[in-house]
Amino acid sequence: MLNKHLIPASPLLFINSLNNYTPSIKDNYSFTDTKNEFNSIIDYFHLISEINKSFDNLSFLQNEKTKHYFNNNRHTSDVKGELKGNVFFAQANILPAKIHIEGDCKPKLVKERKTLIMFKPHAYIPEANDIQLNIYDKNNYLIMNKPLSPPSKLPKVANNSIRETNLSSHDFKSSVKFDLIIRSNSELIEISKNQNHLHETILNNNKINLKLNHNSIEKPFILHNNISYKGKTIALHNTNNNEVEVNYGNNTLTLPAKSATRFICDENGYWLTKNDVKKIKYYSPPKKAHPNTLPVIDFEIGNLPDIDREKIDAEFFEDILEKNSTIKITKMDYDRIKKFTLSQNKNFASKKIIFTSEAEESTFIQTKNKVYELKKDGLLLFHCDLNGVWKNISITDNKSRINNSHSSKFAITLDENKAIIEISKNQKHFNQLIKNNNSMKISTSDGNWSHDFTLDKNDAFHNKKILFSSNASYSSYIHYGKNTLQLQTGESILFVYDLDKKWVPINQSSKESFINNLEYIENTWSTTVPKEYIHPEIKLEFIYQGQKSMLSHIDVGAPNELLINTFDIGLLTPPRDTLLFLDKFELNRQYYQTIPVKKLIVSRYEPIHLLKVVMPDGQVFTDKAPDEGGGHSGSMRESITKDFYANGVNMANYGVNSSAPDADSFVPTSQITAYNSVGMYKNGRVVHGWSGGGGKATLNRTDNNELSHEFGHNFGLSDYYGGDESGSHTTANKKNSTWLWDSDNNYFIPNTYQDGTLNHDAMSGGEAYDTRYNAYTAYTPNSFIAIQNRLENNYIFSPESKTGYKKWDPKTKEMVDAYLELSQFNATEFTAINGSDITINGLNSLLRKNNNVIIYNGNGYHAPKINIPLADKNNRNSILRIQSSADWDSEIHINNQIESIKKNDSICYISDGYTWNRNDNNKTILYKVPYKQGVPVVTLMGFYDPKKVIDSYIYPSLYGSYGMVYNCDKEINTRIPYLEVILENGTTSQYQLHNFRSNEDMMNKFHINIERSLNPIKANLYIDNKIVHSREIEIKKNRLLTTINGEIA
Repeated sequence: MLNKHLIPASPLLFINSLNNYTPSIKDNYSFTDTKNEFNSIIDYFHLISEINKSFDNLSFLQNEKTKHYFNNNRHTSDVKGELKGNVFFAQANILPAKIHIEGDCKPKLVKERKTLIMFKPHAYIPEANDIQLNIYDKNNYLIMNKPLSPPSKLPKVANNSIRETNLSSHDFKSSVKFDLIIRSNSELIEISKNQNHLHETILNNNKINLKLNHNSIEKPFILHNNISYKGKTIALHNTNNNEVEVNYGNNTLTLPAKSATRFICDENGYWLTKNDVKKIKYYSPPKKAHPNTLPVIDFEIGNLPDIDREKIDAEFFEDILEKNSTIKITKMDYDRIKKFTLSQNKNFASKKIIFTSEAEESTFIQTKNKVYELKKDGLLLFHCDLNGVWKNISITDNKSRINNSHSSKFAITLDENKAIIEISKNQKHFNQLIKNNNSMKISTSDGNWSHDFTLDKNDAFHNKKILFSSNASYSSYIHYGKNTLQLQTGESILFVYDLDKKWVPINQSSKESFINNLEYIENTWSTTVPKEYIHPEIKLEFIYQGQKSMLSHIDVGAPNELLINTFDIGLLTPPRDTLLFLDKFELNRQYYQTIPVKKLIVSRYEPIHLLKVVMPDGQVFTDKAPDEGGGHSGSMRESITKDFYANGVNMANYGVNSSAPDADSFVPTSQITAYNSVGMYKNGRVVHGWSGGGGKATLNRTDNNELSHEFGHNFGLSDYYGGDESGSHTTANKKNSTWLWDSDNNYFIPNTYQDGTLNHDAMSGGEAYDTRYNAYTAYTPNSFIAIQNRLENNYIFSPESKTGYKKWDPKTKEMVDAYLELSQFNATEFTAINGSDITINGLNSLLRKNNNVIIYNGNGYHAPKINIPLADKNNRNSILRIQSSADWDSEIHINNQIESIKKNDSICYISDGYTWNRNDNNKTILYKVPYKQGVPVVTLMGFYDPKKVIDSYIYPSLYGSYGMVYNCDKEINTRIPYLEVILENGTTSQYQLHNFRSNEDMMNKFHINIERSLNPIKANLYIDNKIVHSREIEIKKNRLLTTINGEIA
């Protein structure tokens, strides 16, 4: 609709208004937020309304294509300098550089993570012009400079993103001489189940042929994307009578019986089939614009000046042409101008003008040698050559001229079974029919039907129409490019082949059409910055034609890490074998794209099938547990899967040898053990799941919001965290709004459900936008910040640290070495009795129980005197710590001397057998440093009873791909329980265990990592220096791989 109020009163005013117009608002303009007072969750049609409120009705800047921009906010400039504009970042999600919306919050950038930088200038800048980005470090040294990509290169919504590949369909036509052909059952079973073996096989061979059969492939065959595979070829030949499912990346292919297909890994590390490449090429624009296609339009004029003259010269638009390479002028009925003169002028060399008309009356364009008539709905393109002469360039009619109407009569109708089957099975025949007929109707019915139809890409199909109509009782599927539409009973779908060389379903739903034209933000330049440049105190400088601006005070937080251990356990029944987060590396990559970490490490343990379950109270189950199990209940679920295995795997990584069977979770690092668990109970085979927290996640499924939600509990988020407001995604002009950015595929994922309504947070019932792009739910900024804060307060494992750990220092903004206190697992805690002295006999009794004792002294539990026995061989290496919060001093009688302890003092003594030496806490053995980190491990676990009342038990060994390993104890007190590990080379290692029951009614558990490469062959459990249980350890090769951010480590 035209806005008559914006038509200038004079040509000069009109020109000035164009020159001074900026799509954004200047610094003194306040943008009025739009609000939906009834519901914070709105559908697309409300969203369109919200977005449209954010636009000024400027008809002379209307676009040729109708695009919908999610973020139309107009805020004051984020940068200082002449070049005004707003800056956005994206890592896992999009965040603004500055907060402009009241009550909003924004996450920090993650240090050393790949980042998308977006700059939206307030002034209009032509697409063809360059904006330069400079990045400076905290010392103001220039560390990086590169041009920003223009708005047309801004990441698209995932649905509209086009993956680039160096492959073409011709790469699949040539015959292949294979380096390796595998057809034996045993080798095929090994390569399908052994991730490491498949990885090494691909690395060591360029072209592989696998002759698959049903006996060797019991579950989907998985090919993982990996950049190290680029250029490799794998042919899969299904020699069996049954189908074989193949997972590759985020794609699934069903390989029919007695068929074959070939996969080639492209230069980006993605496995692709010939059909995949054809789909990519289908959607890929030509690398070079065809000479008769429209150029990119830099400036559009929809209202000609309201002046009393019938002709106008190009020089009238000199200022506009000077700043823009291509302008478009649209003639309307009410315009008085009837003629344009394009005089010779070298100042306009290389400039282009597009003329279109919506006027009933013709308009004339005169060049040096010719006059051209512009009729209604016509389009003419003129180019000024180097001599300043304007020449008409013949162009293809623009896209709006595509006739999308249904034909009243079709050139050909196919409604008989033979003809329908023929076009479904014979693509060449179908393509020839399309080429020879402008319109076609395909009508299915019962008995005249086919399941699939494919619409190919072909330059000869321009403006062709195909109407699919169904009266069949069963659906058909129409495949076009990377998309598929289901044709159901009673439906009709018209396809038209447009000028972008794509089939377009004209009567798609409005929501699908909206997504096809949805982008995040308009007129925004961008670039990706490698992770090594993202550090605290960096500054960004933007430069355009001499104008500069600077963004400083960028909030960069910790390079957080998250370690996820995965295992699949069956308790008296086989494990489920459905732990997709363990099987599919792509899911690891996708979850990484939703959280604020530099590094997501996924460790894998081999499946656990327990034929015998020993409980910490001594009960033994060999058939089923006597109680009833449920998703959130069951004795084995709680005591074995969660408390024993999940907590035990975590504890082994900290070097804690033993602990209470029901000890509270210890989560000083960001470590989660995630697993599938199923058990046999009184009520049958029961699947456990749907719970998380305390470093554990019991999951039914690992490829949907259940994982996002239960991991959220591990980050300290409650159900419905943030309530209705902060637990819901919103439009861009409200607080708590963001989209995801996939940094590997460089596309955006909207914050909506598939039906178009705004999504909820993972903790509030949300779900993935579209599992084709990411299986997991986007956290709202409110939740994302809470996750980031939790991660920043945790330790991370660090082989570079002298302590084995690092922690973020918010003052220096650096990761610093940190000691991880383990005293709560090694020590016996004793609280003083108020007014009573602590005697030598009393302390000796404690030290015989445990050589690590902590005494608590305070108001209401104050001991006036603490008497410490003399150091001797019996208490050698014992540790005694005294912590006081009492208002009164206490006397410590030690080494035949008296010392005092005051309020808030913490004193530590270590016996060397001759004297008690006072030490700084960090120099005691209350912390451990792993001698290696991130290596394949054998994890030894079991229960033992220091009282020797309940029979102790060593469980079958666990085999993990990634863990921390610690030196054995140099000296063992044989009067105290210990585990002896015998290695293949005959050497032994001993690990001291607690000497007392942590829970008076149950056995303790032990959990110790042994480096896999040491080849442990046997474990002996000692109590009172006598073997109470032994377990042979099978030497196994490492079958499973560790991933970091979804890539093989």
